[in-house]
Amino acid sequence: MSSVLQKQHKNFFTAKEIMTNSKDLLGGQVALARQSAITNLINSQ
Repeated sequence: MSSVLQKQHKNFFTAKEIMTNSKDLLGGQVALARQSAITNLINSQ
């Protein structure tokens, strides 16, 4: 685990808490990527 992720997860005590938080973080990135792709598609037409 990178030092940045270790700092973000230092207050979590179980693996389940870490996994839930990681999914939340990645879910936000997926939504932003999807929005960017749709915006680029609309602007190209």
